[in-house]
Amino acid sequence: MIFERIVCGVDGSPAGFEALRQANVLRSTAGRVLAVTVCEAPATRAAAREQLGDVPYGDARIVDGPPAPSLLAVLDRESATLLAVGTHGGGHLARMLLGSVATSMLQQAPCSVLVARGSDDRAWSPGSIVVGMDGSREALVSAVIAAELRDRHGATVRTIAAQGGPRVDRPVMQEMDGVDRVSGHPVRALVDASRDADLVIVGSRGLRAFEALGSVSERVAHQAECSVLVVRPDGPREDGS
Repeated sequence: MIFERIVCGVDGSPAGFEALRQANVLRSTAGRVLAVTVCEAPATRAAAREQLGDVPYGDARIVDGPPAPSLLAVLDRESATLLAVGTHGGGHLARMLLGSVATSMLQQAPCSVLVARGSDDRAWSPGSIVVGMDGSREALVSAVIAAELRDRHGATVRTIAAQGGPRVDRPVMQEMDGVDRVSGHPVRALVDASRDADLVIVGSRGLRAFEALGSVSERVAHQAECSVLVVRPDGPREDGS
C-alpha cells in the first residue's frame, strides 16, 4: 500500500482523534503516522501539548502558524503519502460544511486525503468499501487500494461506474469485470452508495484550488455519509489534468 507516511491533523476534538484512529487502520505495516496540531498563537501551545499527550498512535508534533499553510508545509517536509482530517458534528449540514482547513486540503494537498467520519457506537473498520471507477489511472489505483484493504480486513468491495457526468474511459472499462454500471451522475451514485458503506474511495485528477471546486472527488468528500479516501497517486498536477 502507498500509505507509508501519514500525517493527521489533530485539534483536540473527537473528530481529530477519529481521523487518527482511521489513519492507523489504513497505514501500511511498516508505515508511520505523525499527529500534527497547528497553533496559530503561542498562548495555545500548552493546551496543544496536553492534547497531543493523549495521542495513542505514532509520533506527535506541534507547529506554529496558520492551519492550512502549516499542514501543507508538514506534508512537503514529510513527503507524506496520506493526510487524514476529521469532520465536526453530524447531520447533513456538517457533511456539506467540512470546514475551511479540510476543504483547503482536498484542493491543495500533494497527496491522498482521508476525510474521516466515525460512529460513536463502534470502532471503525473498512468492512464495506465503495470505489468510483471511470477507467482513469487514479481510479485504477483506487481499485488496487480497495483490493488490498479487502484482503487485510475481509471487506466487501463494490465498484461503481456512473454513466452520467465526467467522461468514462470506455476502452479500459470494456475490459473490466465486476463493475456496477449505473445511470446518473457519479457524485449522486457514490453518495447514495455511501449510506451502506464504511469507506468510499475515489480518485482525484489533481485539480488545484479554484479548478478543484465542484470536482467529483471534492463533492463526494463533502456529501458522503461515511469516510472518504480521495486518492491522488502522484500529487496535484500543474496542468490540472
